[in-house]
Amino acid sequence: MTEAGKGGGPAAGGGRADGGPAGGGPQTSAADGRPGAGRAGPLGDRREAGAHDAVRQARANFVGVHGRNAIVDGSQGDVHLGDHHHYHGTRESLPRLISGAVPRDELRRLRLVFEPPPGYLDLKTLLERQRLLALCGDPGTGRGYTTLSLLDEVTRGRVERIDASTELDRITASDLQEGHGYCIEITGDEPVPVERRVRGGRGDDEEWRRPAERPAEIHLDRLSRLLDGRDAYAVLVVGVGGFADELLRGRYGRLGRPASADGMLRRHLVALLGHSENDRLEQALALARRPDVVKAMGLDRLRPHEVRTLAGLLVAHLGGETPEDELLAELRLFSHQQAQAWFDTTGRAVPRHRDAPAPALRQAAFRTAVSVYNGSPYSVAAEAAEQLAWEFAQTTHPERVPGRALFNDHLLARLAAARAELFTGDVTFDERALAARKVRLQGRALSWAVLSHVWDEYHNARGPLCRWLRVQCDDDRPMVWIPAAITAGTLCTRDFSFVLEDVLHPMAFSDSVQQRMAAATALAHAAALDEGVRPVVRDLVRGWARIGGEAESVTAALVHGFGTVEPSVSDSLDALGRLAGREEREELDLLSGASFSVARLLAGAEPGTVLRRLGAWMGDRRQNRRNLALFTVDRMVWQRASHLWNLEDAPGLQRHGNWPLIAALLTVRPENTRMMADLVWCGLDTARWREELEISLSEWIRRAEAEPRLLDPICGFLPRLVTSVADAERLRNLVRRLERDPDESLTPATVRRLREAIPERPPAPAAGHPTVIRRP
Repeated sequence: MTEAGKGGGPAAGGGRADGGPAGGGPQTSAADGRPGAGRAGPLGDRREAGAHDAVRQARANFVGVHGRNAIVDGSQGDVHLGDHHHYHGTRESLPRLISGAVPRDELRRLRLVFEPPPGYLDLKTLLERQRLLALCGDPGTGRGYTTLSLLDEVTRGRVERIDASTELDRITASDLQEGHGYCIEITGDEPVPVERRVRGGRGDDEEWRRPAERPAEIHLDRLSRLLDGRDAYAVLVVGVGGFADELLRGRYGRLGRPASADGMLRRHLVALLGHSENDRLEQALALARRPDVVKAMGLDRLRPHEVRTLAGLLVAHLGGETPEDELLAELRLFSHQQAQAWFDTTGRAVPRHRDAPAPALRQAAFRTAVSVYNGSPYSVAAEAAEQLAWEFAQTTHPERVPGRALFNDHLLARLAAARAELFTGDVTFDERALAARKVRLQGRALSWAVLSHVWDEYHNARGPLCRWLRVQCDDDRPMVWIPAAITAGTLCTRDFSFVLEDVLHPMAFSDSVQQRMAAATALAHAAALDEGVRPVVRDLVRGWARIGGEAESVTAALVHGFGTVEPSVSDSLDALGRLAGREEREELDLLSGASFSVARLLAGAEPGTVLRRLGAWMGDRRQNRRNLALFTVDRMVWQRASHLWNLEDAPGLQRHGNWPLIAALLTVRPENTRMMADLVWCGLDTARWREELEISLSEWIRRAEAEPRLLDPICGFLPRLVTSVADAERLRNLVRRLERDPDESLTPATVRRLREAIPERPPAPAAGHPTVIRRP
């Protein structure tokens, strides 16, 4: 039997009518415990490929999540200079520049701390040639710093700021001053706030006005000529979105990029400490590079306002004003403050087209999706973001059918607005790895900061987010459903009852084994993250196992495979044995799920405990316990170690992830060889299972022929299966059939090695009955 025949299964949605495994699974009656021709994992062998890589990446996004985080204080003040995040401090201590000339004191201070970003000289050359430049980027990237510095250099300090509501196509030459530079903020699709009105003594009513019409390129050409006639310059500061995408494809648009954080930090420290404090400067720089400080920030590339804040905190700490724990606590807020800034104005976005989500909603969906699929292929994250944007748009305007924007996005601008970047990484297809374009956030802390902020601060966003997670969990690709399931499990630490009702219950009670596996993954992950959640999950799973229906029983069996709910591996095995031991629940998908979980525990930290329990079940008089043991032993021979996902607890197995689990264990844990041989011998000695185990051994042999390193484990293992002349003859017949197979015959060299490994007669002393088997 080929591997495709053993593990291949239909796509998502297949095989669900009867509640059986979507990827195949046992086909004959459970009474005799035979797996039949469709033997596979709960989701099918093929659909577990790459699962280990996906779960490791997804779990890494939420390292350090332990229950509820501190509440983020959003009372920080910023100066509005065409950019919302130039300086970090109190509003009273910094000037407010709404319109008119930029004060020279402000420009002098900027010259002290400004670090030119990449491509700064090219921007200056373009501005001098065209007189007009559109600098596009997310607020906080330093685009305002760069704008003022460019205008300061080309005009020698004569810099003006034009109000955002100005209609650029109505500007005349008389409106422009000779030799001046103009900073013009284009607000994009969000409404512009105007002065607050007070009604009835309450200042809670706020007016909003539409921004000025966005200029077409022909209007920018006209403005460029006017500026040239007055020897003046102008820089448009444009937020990310549809207009920025248009500009970036034209003559005037350029993407603003943050400057080097190290360079900015040094400049800010010199400005605070003075040029003569070299020793303190080096101490501050060393403190900034300290591992615990870097980990607390959780960001790879700091933005200008974050660098300014960091410099102030470092100087305060070195001066004894800020204790170390307070310093680290302030740094941990960086990622949460970024999430807060991103979502503050999203709800005020106004869609420009009836049939498409607002650009701000699409950007919010992209930031959220990348937080879930951080480190995943870009195509997966981008498609997930569009699906989430659809859910957001449907919730906002349920009477409309949202569409998708085509040929509108500027990829680099979209990534920059999410503090994300592309990189090349491997994607596993079966046992092959191919390079693919992936996306990751510039800082591990951003994933949880974004998700927790959306979840905690915007209750109405929970509904579409939960629906989206359920849809993602129904995708049969591990790179899609595993991150979604782990995200759901992480959100359980914030509001368990909500996630249980809106995400986990619908999946746990589903006829789809795919959805049950996702629910089990989420519950097990939640139990591993939060000790307070663990007993709640344990009670829930025990209740499903005791009085639940078929779907809940399978979900409970799958949860126990992670080993995070019960106190020990032995307790998890007890629970699995009870589930499989109920006569009224002896169903094939339950046995398949339970055996999958036992195999996952076998791939964990205590394989000896699992093997001894399998031996006890093998000698149990109750047929359903023996069936569970036989299912698991057969799975141990054909299931790949990487498909079991639990390799974090057994790092040695990671080097042999594409090997059958038994081959990997024989190599990494040779002390358990005797017990594994006894179990396989018992399976071969059981008439109703002999054929299936011989098929599994055949698969191992065929794979060993393609990968010679696998020949050593199987050639060392075969002699241990011989306890009589009949055992030896059975194995020789197996090799003979493979040698004579007209379609996939073994090579003579492989046949020779296998025959040499099978002894002519039982070794002395004879093995007798396997010592691992214990009958009660």
